[in-house]
Amino acid sequence: MPAQRLTLSAVCLICSTALTPVAALCGDSPASQPAQPAVQFDRLTFELGFDSEFERREVITAPRRRFRFGQVDERNRYEETVGMETGGSLFGERVMQFALDARWGVSQESFHESRPGPDLEDRDTGDLREYDFHLDFLPAGKISGSVFGSQVRDRIARRFLPSIVRQRERYGAELLYNDAKLPMRLTFEHLYDQLRSGTFRKLDDEDRREDSLEYEVTWQPNEFHSLRFNFEHERRKEQFSGTQTIFDTTRNYLTLDHSLQFGRDHKHRLETLLRYQDESGDLARDTFEFAPRLTFEIDDSLTLRSGAQYLREMFEQTRADQLRGDVGLTKNFSEAWIGSLDFYGLRRDTKELDARRGGVDETEWGGLGNLSFNKENRWGRLSANTSYSHTQTRSTSGQRGGVVINEAVTLRDPQPSYLAHRNIRRLTVIVTDAGRTRTYIAGCDYILLPVGQFTALVRLSTGRIADRQTVRVSYLYRTFNNYDLTRDRIDFRIQQEFKFGLTPYYAASIQNEDVGARRFRTFAQRNIRRHRVGATYRRKRWSAGLEYEYNDDSIDPYQALHVNGDWTIYEDAKQQLAGNGQFSRFLFDGSHRLRAHDTSLLDLGLSYRYLLARNLEIAASSAYRWEDESSFGRTKGFDLTGSLEYRIGQFSLLLETEYDLLDLPGSTDETMSVWLKLRRTIPVIAERGES
Repeated sequence: MPAQRLTLSAVCLICSTALTPVAALCGDSPASQPAQPAVQFDRLTFELGFDSEFERREVITAPRRRFRFGQVDERNRYEETVGMETGGSLFGERVMQFALDARWGVSQESFHESRPGPDLEDRDTGDLREYDFHLDFLPAGKISGSVFGSQVRDRIARRFLPSIVRQRERYGAELLYNDAKLPMRLTFEHLYDQLRSGTFRKLDDEDRREDSLEYEVTWQPNEFHSLRFNFEHERRKEQFSGTQTIFDTTRNYLTLDHSLQFGRDHKHRLETLLRYQDESGDLARDTFEFAPRLTFEIDDSLTLRSGAQYLREMFEQTRADQLRGDVGLTKNFSEAWIGSLDFYGLRRDTKELDARRGGVDETEWGGLGNLSFNKENRWGRLSANTSYSHTQTRSTSGQRGGVVINEAVTLRDPQPSYLAHRNIRRLTVIVTDAGRTRTYIAGCDYILLPVGQFTALVRLSTGRIADRQTVRVSYLYRTFNNYDLTRDRIDFRIQQEFKFGLTPYYAASIQNEDVGARRFRTFAQRNIRRHRVGATYRRKRWSAGLEYEYNDDSIDPYQALHVNGDWTIYEDAKQQLAGNGQFSRFLFDGSHRLRAHDTSLLDLGLSYRYLLARNLEIAASSAYRWEDESSFGRTKGFDLTGSLEYRIGQFSLLLETEYDLLDLPGSTDETMSVWLKLRRTIPVIAERGES
């Protein structure tokens, strides 16, 4: 038997030696290409976890009156979980790559609500599933794709209000055709977003479902020519906080973008946009647009441009057709001076589809000139900018309605923000966020304040619109009789940035309106005289600013003083303490529409971080707001958060706390929350590159 084994081994050795040169020529040498397993793990880690949450929320209505209504909600939640994180490849890295992060577990919850009448209690047990996976196939191939999915539970922090629990589910697939001249992409995605407040009242609860299918293809024969086609189909169903109404909308959106660079050095450009949107269901808007634009770069200092647009929009059974043309130029006179001049004209025809009479015909033309200066000097840098615009508008076939879609409005406390048009039909107003992914509710997130022929938008402190947030507003408005409106506006700003940190500035806006048809005296003109003068001083660790504002507005004139500053109080390698503050005092003079009133607004913030040891860190932050409005009373808000993070080896601990207080003239809302997270990881396969 030993002799037989030796003979067999010798034969195998001779055969392998003889075949080695042939295998080397074919590139299949066993030594150079070892056999790869079907499944290869780059990393694999298990995790044991324990989470605990506690929240106590107390809401009192009319706290300063004899008869008041109070409610206390308490919520406890415990979770015991086991998790896994892994990644690797299937049949080789060039065939398929995967990544998976998952947690499974059980949860126990208890609720208790104290209120006038019988108290409410509830207990619930269930399971917990969180995952995030991504699978890529043929990543370097001509055709590649991916499949992804996730279900995550997290928190959304709100200023001066309790955090809310968010359950987000997302999955889909993507298919790519990778080609230099004709790349294509096809994607499908499902999204389910759920917000829960953890109380029985469910005032903060939301549900949003969205299914979308998108196809995109681009034809680019060379680097100076491209044609892109995009199609989106979307189905959205939404239920927002504060209402039981469900908004269901189906949207089909098609765009065609063409770009061509031509001329010497390909400096000239022709761009054409064609887009079509068809919506059905709630809050539906239909759009068709065709817009070519031509740009000539005569030389490095002169650019000419011209464009045209046909736009049709339909909203709330109202159709608006607009034809617009414009021409302009930009001239660089020197390194310091830049000027531009633009002229435009448009005609807009608005019709109510269910009305017997015709709609509104509007003709508008105007121009805009801009001149800017920016140059270094021996003290620092001087910059200035001035612009002048003239607009002439004529409206005929009055007593009908017009339409505005996606007007941008920025809400700043404590000032109301006025919509652009007069005589707005307030029941048609729709307010969304900038990306139109969230619809805000009147009475819950904002209120509409009529001021004569104008309409102001005011955010509510308890709503979902943040201070200084920009929203999009769509609405219908009415024009009464025929009128001619002329508007002239000048904007100017100049500032000097001194090298030692001081920057004084002055800014002004002057607007004059004139109604040509004087017999229509009900049409209100809006004239503005706004001046701002101030200075900021910046150093390495602190800055301060002071500004005086004078706004002579025909709607609601006011004067204001603004003070702001921030200061890094202490900072080293282990800790940092920083604070900031803002104070504004508004004196509203009043008009024939609004009475005189005053407002004081104070915001203070403080943050602290301390690295106690290499594996132990604490952090805390606080925010305070005090607002005193002579017409509505005082509002106070306090937000305090703290965290402690400890890590030793494969064990980690995270303790977070949050305290929120919102004290309104008619109610108070106070919340205390605590979150505890314990994790113990068990590495099985270390990630590549780790020692």
